[in-house]
Amino acid sequence: MIVKQIVFGTLFLSGCVASMPVPPGAMHERGASVSILTMQEHMGRPPLIVTLRAETVGLTPPLRLHWNLGNGREWDGPEPPAQIYGAGRYDVILTVTDAAGYVKKASVAIDSKSHGCGF
Repeated sequence: MIVKQIVFGTLFLSGCVASMPVPPGAMHERGASVSILTMQEHMGRPPLIVTLRAETVGLTPPLRLHWNLGNGREWDGPEPPAQIYGAGRYDVILTVTDAAGYVKKASVAIDSKSHGCGF
């Protein structure tokens, strides 16, 4: 009976020890967030002019920001120049890497709808 208790205790403790370590930066990453703020200028029909801006919380500066603007263009920095989107759907993806090497991503869809008549 004592042997069983020792074996059970050893298994239980080894399981606890195996699950106890927290990966470096796990607390850092839980509080970190990245978002994309957009401002759209609509002229009644495409093209749509969109201003994009990154907002980050809880990441360690300096930050590297890389944008895939969805229209075939890319940009590095917090605020790309205003983008022009013709009729269609465009997926904008922002990747932010902080000084500690943590990577966070955000995305937004830009819908520029035609109002018919081939425009």
